Amino acid sequence: MPNLFEMLSTITRRKSAEDWAPFDSERTVRKWLKSLPEESDYDAHHALVDGLERFNAENADANAECLKMLMAIEEAGLPLQFRIVELYMRYQSSFPLANQTLWNESRKFWSLLGVAWFNMFKHAYKGPARLELQPWRAEIATRALRYAGLSMRWDCHDSQLPSAASWHIVHNIYRMVERDGFADESVVLNARRTNCSREYSLTVMMGMMNPLGCKAQELEAIAQLFEGFPDLPLPEASFQSSRHTHAVDLSVDEGAFVLDDNQPTGKQLRFFALAPLVEHLQSIEPLSNREGEEGLYRQIAKLVSRDDVRRSSQRIHRFKRVWVATGMGNILASLASVTGGNPRQAMEPWMLRDESADGMGFSLEASTALPHGRLIAVSSDPSANNWQLLAIRWNRKAGGQLLVGAQRLSRRPRRVEISIAEATSDAPRAPTHAVFLPGADTEGRLSNLLLPQTYYQPGAQISFRDGDSLFRASLGQVYESHERWVRVGMDVLGRERFAAAA
Repeated sequence: MPNLFEMLSTITRRKSAEDWAPFDSERTVRKWLKSLPEESDYDAHHALVDGLERFNAENADANAECLKMLMAIEEAGLPLQFRIVELYMRYQSSFPLANQTLWNESRKFWSLLGVAWFNMFKHAYKGPARLELQPWRAEIATRALRYAGLSMRWDCHDSQLPSAASWHIVHNIYRMVERDGFADESVVLNARRTNCSREYSLTVMMGMMNPLGCKAQELEAIAQLFEGFPDLPLPEASFQSSRHTHAVDLSVDEGAFVLDDNQPTGKQLRFFALAPLVEHLQSIEPLSNREGEEGLYRQIAKLVSRDDVRRSSQRIHRFKRVWVATGMGNILASLASVTGGNPRQAMEPWMLRDESADGMGFSLEASTALPHGRLIAVSSDPSANNWQLLAIRWNRKAGGQLLVGAQRLSRRPRRVEISIAEATSDAPRAPTHAVFLPGADTEGRLSNLLLPQTYYQPGAQISFRDGDSLFRASLGQVYESHERWVRVGMDVLGRERFAAAA
């Protein structure tokens, strides 16, 4: 019964492989890497991806030894990855099935490597071995940004836009390294010098070029051009109207947008001067053996200069009138659902042009003044007390009108009265009104709260009633400032029925 013996032998080999844990030390990892299949790059790459997935699952508490293990995996994995990517690019049109398989392998590698370095980054700040890992923070953060950006780029190869969660990660990493002063610290990665600012900029610029409209070869050609551009635009905190053309808001889970005539406001804005890059793209001469290349680069120059780069979601045209309350005073009055009098006294009619899963577009009188970040509440039927909360993200004048784009923050905002616990307050505070944004509206993140800036105190414990529930929560970090109000995260500490609590 040779088949039975072969089966038993295979099971035994698999069991031995499962019992042996290669992620105990750098030595065992290098031993495992040497045992990868040598017959084909694909088999070796597939085994490496499986191992990287196991590495991410097994290493809960990162330390210097884990860092050495991950460095070894990266060192062995990058040459394999580049060869798989080369095959993927080669088989774009001739072998669609193989092409999809190779894309999936490549994307998994970038994604898993990004997760591994992001976990290492988190432990370098908050893990038990953070002091041990602190000298490596620039190395770790640069890699976390690099591989997060590559994972986002590979999603575009499959006609998927980078998710809000991906932007949230890269914005947070960059914000922390900038705060701690090593955003521009030089790091050698894959035999080239780079840093956190440069890797962050590469990710931001790839998001500007409408990557879903590019073929795989075009996407990679533009990525290589950006990476080889010596004067790559880097993020700057101070705005100069004569230089800066684009900006990104680190508090919003989106890419960059083109600056308009309005003075941008916000502590989390970072600015880019893309004019030299656009001029370079426009000046590239076509190569004799690559007809049409000039058209590609000129097209990208136009894309990075366009004024609606944030409008990446599919939008449905909806030409109708809606009622809008602008500014927190009018928003609170509208959410209060006051009976009697004029129910629309705090509102004004706006013309809705289009809508997507992320927000709305409006058409207003050209003289209307709406700064970026202004909060609005929108309802098609105010008498039903059915509101959505949005923030203005861009506006431009066209055809004698002001076109406005707003990002949706909540589909069910609710006015609440909050009180700060005396034990966590610097001084006695009277209750105040705020706007509660339930966690279900914030893409899986913590519930948010809009409250007056003067009332905010980090870590303060608050209580508020929403319907028949009484919440106890702790105020977290500020996500965004809206004039004299702030949108903050919060950790819910307890929730009980109001009748029982009373």
